[in-house]
Amino acid sequence: MKVSFQKKEKGADTIRGMKVSYGPAKRKAATWRWYLILLCVSSPLLYFLFKLILFQIIVTAQGVVSLEKVAINSTSTGIIQKLYAEVGQELKSGSTIALLYNGDLESRKILLESELEALYHPEISYNKSQEIFLRKRIQTTNEILNYEKQFFDNVVFLFNQGAATVAELDLAKERKTRAQLDFDHARFELDKHLEDRYKRPIIPQGEAEKQRRVIRAKIKALDQQRSRLTQSLPYKGRILDLYANEGESVSTGSSILLLGRSDKPSVMAYLSPKHAKYARKGHKAVAKLPNGYTLEASVSEDAKLTKRLPADLSSPIGSRDLMLLVKLEFLSELPKLQWVDGMPVSVRFSNRFF
Repeated sequence: MKVSFQKKEKGADTIRGMKVSYGPAKRKAATWRWYLILLCVSSPLLYFLFKLILFQIIVTAQGVVSLEKVAINSTSTGIIQKLYAEVGQELKSGSTIALLYNGDLESRKILLESELEALYHPEISYNKSQEIFLRKRIQTTNEILNYEKQFFDNVVFLFNQGAATVAELDLAKERKTRAQLDFDHARFELDKHLEDRYKRPIIPQGEAEKQRRVIRAKIKALDQQRSRLTQSLPYKGRILDLYANEGESVSTGSSILLLGRSDKPSVMAYLSPKHAKYARKGHKAVAKLPNGYTLEASVSEDAKLTKRLPADLSSPIGSRDLMLLVKLEFLSELPKLQWVDGMPVSVRFSNRFF
């Protein structure tokens, strides 16, 4: 007798030996839905793999639009009487940015003009020029005194409003006192001169003409020095920062402001050191602006410096590693609306694939 231990298979429509009839399905199962769910679930992984592969193929770097920064220095010594520049202002080459006042130059010119005027009138004693000079000096010191008094009153008002410090109030008081002393000294000199007045011999006409030529030459040279009191821009650009204010004293070579030259903006990109071969002069790249506009660029010089990636350009979870500082110049004109120093851009360096 043959015994079989295999379990007899039953149909899906048989339960405990009883056949159950099922009705036909009303609709077919849509298999594409299962593929869609699978795609949605695996999309983060696929995106990560895509970015990983893309990162190995395309070399990118973060960067900023950079205007060439030039410190504009004073060409003369004096007090800033008027400052015409403001931060963010776009100015043309030759625009006046400040007007200086030099009391020594003004006094010297008054004295020379007084001497010249005395030489044109032989009937007047030569010592008369000293009197004219002293009177004009009193007028000048009086104008300065009135200005310093007005400045002191403004500082007192600001101090009462809490907008000025004690140091600024003391400085304004010191300036007013010094101006008062200069005015009193000028008046004293004039009174003393009038008391000690005496006549000098009249200078011969030939000698007077000779002295007039010398004085006119001195006045011309003095006017050239006074012309340098007007400070102007040597380049067109945007004012990035001010180093001096009205009422401050500056000397020759002192910085007045920081100018960003807008005639040729560039890009400063932060490139990973492992891609150093792309930081060679002449290597092509594409800079993408925040508005999506793209411009072709080229590395202007070999990278020679490293710098940490600025916090504004790094991701919240990224590290600020040392990067190669690469300077690129645009091969086409940058729209003027994007001439903003520090404007973030994305730079893609050309390689054999892209």
